Amino acid sequence: MLFSEAFDITPTRRDDWFDPILDTDTPLFVDPFLIFKEQGSSDWAGVHDQLIQHFDICFRLIAEGNRNRKSVPYKKALRLLTFPEPQEICLGYAKSGTDGAGGGKEYAKLIAAAMEAAIDRGLTDLKHFEELGILNEGIGPDRISDFTCNVLRSRLIAYTKRVAAQHRLATQPVKIAGAAYDQQRVAWVTETHELPWNPYNNRAVLLVPERFLRDLPTINADDWWDNYEAEQLRDDINYEVMGKVNKKQIVATARRHVVEVAEWARAQEPRPPDPYDLSGDKNGVYQWDRATRQYVARHPISLEPPDDDAAFFATIERIVAEYKLFVEEQRGWKLLWNDDGTEKLEEAAQLAFMGIARNHCRANNIVVDREVDLGRGPVDFKFSNGYARRALMEIKKLHNGRFWNGLTAQLPSYLKSDECDDGWFISIQYRDDGVSRKRLPRLPSEVGLAADRTGKNLRYGTIDARPKLSASELSAPDDSTS
Repeated sequence: MLFSEAFDITPTRRDDWFDPILDTDTPLFVDPFLIFKEQGSSDWAGVHDQLIQHFDICFRLIAEGNRNRKSVPYKKALRLLTFPEPQEICLGYAKSGTDGAGGGKEYAKLIAAAMEAAIDRGLTDLKHFEELGILNEGIGPDRISDFTCNVLRSRLIAYTKRVAAQHRLATQPVKIAGAAYDQQRVAWVTETHELPWNPYNNRAVLLVPERFLRDLPTINADDWWDNYEAEQLRDDINYEVMGKVNKKQIVATARRHVVEVAEWARAQEPRPPDPYDLSGDKNGVYQWDRATRQYVARHPISLEPPDDDAAFFATIERIVAEYKLFVEEQRGWKLLWNDDGTEKLEEAAQLAFMGIARNHCRANNIVVDREVDLGRGPVDFKFSNGYARRALMEIKKLHNGRFWNGLTAQLPSYLKSDECDDGWFISIQYRDDGVSRKRLPRLPSEVGLAADRTGKNLRYGTIDARPKLSASELSAPDDSTS
């Protein structure tokens, strides 16, 4: 449910805040570069300086520690770099609901290691600390966003209080860890503030301006690599393009060119702000929530209580059927395509399914969790009714290059890890030709073979997500040929 709906708010043009989905983290991130671009009379003008000042302190402490990780300055730096995940903002990658992967000491060590690498090569400060995400494999967009929100948490608290006062929202006193920074003690301080309450994760709600959100930081490893390769090609005709590289390779190269990384980051400063377009939602990570809830409200279904295994599995089959109906007959396919005719990410299909599933499951005492880590990676969905009744589900685009791997390797591996016997494999068809045409007829027999080989109960479903003509666009029969 959206924050605005939970608190009965009708946003106006004055409302520049992101309207979060309260029970699921939206995989978007606060981009420090967009805060850097704030100028003039904005309430956020100059806030980026506060962010960089914090990391400058950490740089100095690490430098003072002289690479001695047991020194007092180094330990102080780690304390300043140890952040809890800001679950109050409902953003980022989450394993389930709004409970993400978290932060903590291990990630503080990653940032400190990246700072050490920069110091070793003569760089003692950063104007854009996102550069650390280019210098360390483990620092992704979610970490950069988390660090930004933690350092600026006091600003987010004040911003949320203004919104709450403007709309006369109900608030309650909440203890906020890391609500302020004590410069004398070099430590984070817990404070109590009157803030709106999120009933889904039992935490306060902190709002952020919508214009600060992106799906990737403006300054990121992939863009730096593209620029680096372009520079090498221009300067040396004998340079061999490496092709697709992973983050480890990018980091190894970036650490040999730390000064160039900093220069490239500064060269991005003239770029205009480019926040994520929530209405267009090119990744399909936001619009699904309202669309699926409205559909379920208009099309309620009656389900048998899952009192035994048969009823439990019948409920899942019914939910798959409802998803199929939503996508194929009720224009749900529009959530899976962009206006320019390009496909959205596979995640868009998974989130749309979650929207249908969770609204029906909540009313029937069935828990559906998304991207549950089972030790061998995250399964797309896990259904449970108590401990004894469990089922896992994978959803794949039919033309995905690893489509059959999802059936023959991923799903069986997850079932084994979870000691679960029942799984669903759902294919989403976007295309008419090529592998899609060949794979669809094979799916029933391949599922049967995988079930026989693994000894698991495997079921499948097929969803046709190809764009459909509306009734008004369908051509009438040509009577002249009869």
